[in-house]
Amino acid sequence: MTVDEGHHSVHEPGLLPTVLHPDVAKVFDALDGSGLPWLLVRGEHDLARPSGDVDILVAREQLPGLDHLMAGIGFRRVLASGHGSHRFYFAYAGPDDLWLKLDFVSDISFGPYQQWRTALASGCLSRRVRNGPFWLPDPADQAWLQLLHLVLDKGEVRPERVGIASRAASAASTGDVIAEFLDRRVGPGAAGQLLNLVRAGRFDQVPAMAARMRSAWTMSAQRRPSLLAVANRAQRLLTPRLRGRAPVVGVMAPDGAGKTTLLRSLGPAVPLPSSYVYMGMWGAGPWDAWLSRIPGGRLGKKVFRLVRGGLAARYHSLRGRVVLMDRVAYDAVLPGSTDNSVLGRITNAMAFYLVPDPDVLLVLDAPGEVMFARKGEHSAEILEGRRQAYLQLADSLPQARVLDAVQPQDEVQRQATDIVWRHTSPGPASAPEAGRAGPVELNLHLWRLLDWRFLLPVVQPRSLGYGGDMGRDMVAALHLLDPGAARIGADRIEADRIGADRQSAAAGDFDVVLLSAPDLRLFEEAAAAVEPGGWVCAQVSRSLLRSSGPRTVGGWKRVFERKGFSDVAIYWHAPNLERTARIVPVASATAVRDTLSLQEAIRFRRSKVAIARLALALRLFDAAIPEGTVMGRRGDGRNGDDLH
Repeated sequence: MTVDEGHHSVHEPGLLPTVLHPDVAKVFDALDGSGLPWLLVRGEHDLARPSGDVDILVAREQLPGLDHLMAGIGFRRVLASGHGSHRFYFAYAGPDDLWLKLDFVSDISFGPYQQWRTALASGCLSRRVRNGPFWLPDPADQAWLQLLHLVLDKGEVRPERVGIASRAASAASTGDVIAEFLDRRVGPGAAGQLLNLVRAGRFDQVPAMAARMRSAWTMSAQRRPSLLAVANRAQRLLTPRLRGRAPVVGVMAPDGAGKTTLLRSLGPAVPLPSSYVYMGMWGAGPWDAWLSRIPGGRLGKKVFRLVRGGLAARYHSLRGRVVLMDRVAYDAVLPGSTDNSVLGRITNAMAFYLVPDPDVLLVLDAPGEVMFARKGEHSAEILEGRRQAYLQLADSLPQARVLDAVQPQDEVQRQATDIVWRHTSPGPASAPEAGRAGPVELNLHLWRLLDWRFLLPVVQPRSLGYGGDMGRDMVAALHLLDPGAARIGADRIEADRIGADRQSAAAGDFDVVLLSAPDLRLFEEAAAAVEPGGWVCAQVSRSLLRSSGPRTVGGWKRVFERKGFSDVAIYWHAPNLERTARIVPVASATAVRDTLSLQEAIRFRRSKVAIARLALALRLFDAAIPEGTVMGRRGDGRNGDDLH
């Protein structure tokens, strides 16, 4: 079993502190509310401000709904292959500048690649003991799990871990359940030999005994642990990723503001999967002397960097890695940067076409004299002029966030981390803290996220449900609309556990349900949760690479209709859901043409508009729009066909 180095102890019930970080307390409350057994494997002394993983053992029945359960309290899962039953969830506590990592397991396995598997999990859960706000393993179980970790995972007891091993050996005995399992798996008397070795302080003999135990376990196992280790090790070559498309984070500022410094520090500081992409087109390179002698050489270098950087950013985003993009295509439209030559216009158009628009744009702001003092390039006057140009551009970009780059680097990094996480977070289930932050601008921003409600016959829903990949700001906005708004599917595990009839939800709990990037299963839950005559609104996007479910916005309309919904309509969010300027009814060709005319006036979008006009003429526009809202009213009777 993988054990965090800083979290080793054999607990003494009744003597443990119960001070918890508020977000950790939410995790324990959510697990208790599920009705299924769980326990904190270790780290019980380090919960006020966890310095490592929070390791939790859960029942296998918990796994199908664990993602929804954790998303409801603001934790996002990172998919990591080759780690056995381990599931990893992350959250960022901005006020504390603290990343929290949850490590869930449903099986107890040992070895660096979880190759020595056991059936001990259910027994450990049945023998768990309550300690204030959380559950812990039985003291004997915890002692043996600690000893087996040292022997099987580490293969030795290092000097700094002698005390841990000695305390575990004192708490364990040969009559314990796990000791008997060890004797059956490795050989009679193995548990007693290990205890005697540790109690006698003969730690130099532990490596030899570890080798014998590993060999005996491997020979007695039905599934060859060596093959399992090879398989898990190979899977780990697939780097961790977020589910779905990860956000692109761009940084924009004049030279000397600290763009590269910020992005280079964000990578190690943010534990989410990420990739750094440099988009500087004219930066110095080792081949510049040769390229300057070739006609068009420097232009070729610019085009190459555009193609390389744009494709890299799109690839990493689709692979579920947060893209940290140093410089963005918007630099090309700043005063003094515009190249009006034919080749200049072509390369600028390529920049906007190949380089993805950042989902979050961090604009670093510092006075010209400060930037000049830092880097010594250009002049303070030139840098101040560029600063004002960047600030003016930021005012026109809704995804832009201006950061004071004069602050200490740690504070700039903390603020940037909080902004990135707010965009990545699935959002908390309770009333959000963001609404209590104070700025009027924040509330106005949150209300803008609720523009979809004007598509409904009733602007103020009586009871609001939501589900899917909701950001923290969207969840905050939903609670402004309805303080009692609740995530659907949160009670699904308990209903399954007690055998509740899923059709009992036909009465409905909500008159409106909002979904973000749903799958078919979540849509089924929404259809069951909404009352007859109530509305389901799904914010969806086109993805031709999706392995299951509708691949287009029009495909989602057909899903609504097959489920028996009426008044089904599609609304195009132009240009996209994140930066909606217009919500356009797709059924109105006039409204679509008017919006396309406005889009055509924006630089570098004429080719996309031409394709959209062709799709409209061919009656394929609902399949061509990239993102939109599909909404429909549930009928009074039983819902339509099962979508599975």
